[in-house]
Amino acid sequence: MCCITAFHLWFIGSGRFNLAPDEAHYWTWSKRLDWSYYSKGPAVAYLIALSTRMGGDTEFFVRLPAVLLSTGTVLLTFLLAVRLCRSSLAGLNAVLLLAAMPLAEAGSILMTIDAPLVFFWTLTLLLICRALTAEGNGWWLAAGTGLGLGLLSKYTMAFIVPQTFLYLILSRQHRFWLRRPGPYVALGVGLLLFSPVIYWNATHNVVSLRHLLEQLGGGQDAVIPLKSLGQFAASQVGVVTPVLFVVLLSGLWEVGRIGLMRRSDDAALFLFCAAVPLLVTCLIISLWTKVQGNWAAPAYVVAAIAAAKWHASVSADRISIWRWTRRRVLFAGALATGFLVSAIGHFPHALASVGLQLPAKLDLTKRLRGWAELGTRVSAVHYEMSRRRPVFVFGDRYQVASEVMFYVPDHPKTYNIQLGQRRMNQFDVWGGTEEVRGWDAIFVTDRPDLPDAVVRSFDVVQPESPNAHSEVGGSSSLNPWSIFRCYGFRGFPPVQQLGY
Repeated sequence: MCCITAFHLWFIGSGRFNLAPDEAHYWTWSKRLDWSYYSKGPAVAYLIALSTRMGGDTEFFVRLPAVLLSTGTVLLTFLLAVRLCRSSLAGLNAVLLLAAMPLAEAGSILMTIDAPLVFFWTLTLLLICRALTAEGNGWWLAAGTGLGLGLLSKYTMAFIVPQTFLYLILSRQHRFWLRRPGPYVALGVGLLLFSPVIYWNATHNVVSLRHLLEQLGGGQDAVIPLKSLGQFAASQVGVVTPVLFVVLLSGLWEVGRIGLMRRSDDAALFLFCAAVPLLVTCLIISLWTKVQGNWAAPAYVVAAIAAAKWHASVSADRISIWRWTRRRVLFAGALATGFLVSAIGHFPHALASVGLQLPAKLDLTKRLRGWAELGTRVSAVHYEMSRRRPVFVFGDRYQVASEVMFYVPDHPKTYNIQLGQRRMNQFDVWGGTEEVRGWDAIFVTDRPDLPDAVVRSFDVVQPESPNAHSEVGGSSSLNPWSIFRCYGFRGFPPVQQLGY
C-alpha cells in the first residue's frame, strides 16, 4: 500500500496530465466556499481548499486529497474484507482487485466527488458491521457520521440507507436491530450533517434537486431502452475491464446465492445487499436515461470483497482440480489485464515505443491534455489587455471557463455565459456579470463561429489568432481553441434556461 501511495504521489507531481475539467471546476468552488453547490455537496470544495491553502494552487495539491482518500479506502477495504471473510488473505485479494480496476485507479489520482464518496461509503459499511455486533448506539452514531459526510460528497451516498435496511429485514441474525434505536440514530445523525445542503437548496430554488431529477431522466428526450441499457453495461465492462468484471460478477453471484438462498452466511448477505441493489438500480434507470459509468463506483468496492470471498471459499479437495485451476487462472488473468489497462491509462504514449498507437476513441486521457498551453496563450493576452483596463475572462462552457481560470497564473475573474444551448451550472448560480460592465474581456471557445450574443454584448470584438492545437507529449489535443479580444462590455442579453 505504501508503494502504491508513493507512486500516486509521484504521478500527480509529475505533471503528465493537466487537471480534468471537473477537477478544475471543483477548484473554482474551493475559491468560493459555501454550504453547498449547484450539483453536489460541499465536501469536494472544502477538501481542495484545505489542500491548496496549505500548498498552493497547483495540480499536485488539487489532487493530493484524492491520493490520501484512495489510500484510506484501500485500508478500509482490507479491514472490511478481513472482518467479513475472516481471512487476511481475502483482505489482500480484495485490495489487489480494487487496485487493478481502472475506475478505482482513476479515482486515486483525479480529485472528483467519487474519491470522498467511495471513502465514506466504505467507512460507513465498516462502522455498520461493527455496530451490528456491539452493545449500545455508539457505533451507530459513528456510522451516521460517515453517512452524513458521504452525503456531503455525493448524493449517491443516500442509497446506503435502503440497502442497510434491506439487509436488516433479510438477516435473521440482526433483524432485531429494526426494533432498536441504533439504525435510526445513524439516519438522524446523517440527516443532521446533511442539513446545510438542505438549507442552501431552500434558499437557491432547490436547484440540486431539480438537477438530480433531470439527471435521472426528468424532462429529457426519450432514449432507446435496450440501447441505453447496453451502453451502460458496456461502460461498466470498460471501466472495470472484461475479465475483472466477470470475476466481480461471479463473486456477487456467489454471495447472493449463499446469502439469499442458503441463509447460512450472514456476511455474504451483507455483501450482496451492500452492492447489488445499487447496480440493479443503475441498470433500471438506464432504460429511460443515460447513466454515467461512474455512478455505480461504490458497489465495486464491495464487489471486490465478494470476489475475494468467492476466491477464498473453494479448495482443491472440495471441487474438481479443473474447476479449482480455472478459478485461479481467471483470478490471475483479471489482475493482469486490470493492471495492464491501468498502466496504459497512466502512460498512453508508451504504446508508441513498441509500434502501437492507441486509437483516439479509446484514449480517455485526451481530456487531460492541452489546458496548460491554452492557459499560457490566454495569460499572454490577459497581461497585455489588463495593462490598460480591467479585464475578465469568459467561456460558453463551464469546463473551458474553469480550466482557463486555473491555468492563467493570475486566476482572473472568470464567467461562463449562457447562450441558450446548455443546462445550468454553478457559474449561473454565482452570476455577477453586472459588476464587470464597462470592462474589457477575453472570450475562449471551441466554436467555429463567434456567437451573435457575444458580438452584441461588446463595442468591439476581435479574434486574437487563428485556431491552434495544443501539443503535449508529442500528441495534439483534439480541441482547437479560439481566443477573442472583447472591448467595452455592455451586458449579456437575457436567455431562456434550457434545463438543470
